Amino acid sequence: MKLVIKRNQFYDVFQNTKVLNSFLLFLKDQNLKFCLIFLRQLVLSFLLFGFLFVCKTPESKGVSSSIETPRYLRLNYDVVYDTSEGVILHETGKLFARGLFYDFTIRSSENQFGRIKASSYTEDNQIDFKHILTVEELNSLQNKQYQYFSMPNDSRASVLTGIHNESCYIRWEWQKESFIFVFETDFKNDSGKNPVLLGKEFHENIRKGLRIF
Repeated sequence: MKLVIKRNQFYDVFQNTKVLNSFLLFLKDQNLKFCLIFLRQLVLSFLLFGFLFVCKTPESKGVSSSIETPRYLRLNYDVVYDTSEGVILHETGKLFARGLFYDFTIRSSENQFGRIKASSYTEDNQIDFKHILTVEELNSLQNKQYQYFSMPNDSRASVLTGIHNESCYIRWEWQKESFIFVFETDFKNDSGKNPVLLGKEFHENIRKGLRIF
């Protein structure tokens, strides 16, 4: 009787050991599968990261370094500037809470104004707005002249022209409701034209391109 009990106990131990070994082998297989899956995902992740790194356009301060040539520049919700032939966009971004700015060059062989900065901002930011010239440079402008031109809704645009450091500065400014729109340029006047005439041409180019809704 004792011998039978011992045999049964031995058989139980053997069976338990067999089950345990099977379970360990199962875990080993599962771990191996998990490791292979994890390794595969890791390799794919590295390949994807490498691909994105190679193809990603370099960025600097939120401004794309790729050359953009848009035709339309949205200044706010109901004013758009149609550049007609498109522009080379050097920089763009938000200005204060609700404004925008664009630094661009018109894509035309007839362009005589060089780089232009177009800005839009609201009255409450008027004190903080900075022109492309410093306050000292604006105060030292020579042959300073103001011109005024009619705009929609009985409004008018002002054009300031002046000379500094052998460069011609032109500023076009117009207000629609609470928004103020400014176009500025500072360039070498190789044509020798009178700055007042250049200011008038600058206004005509801007007025022709403005789409007011």
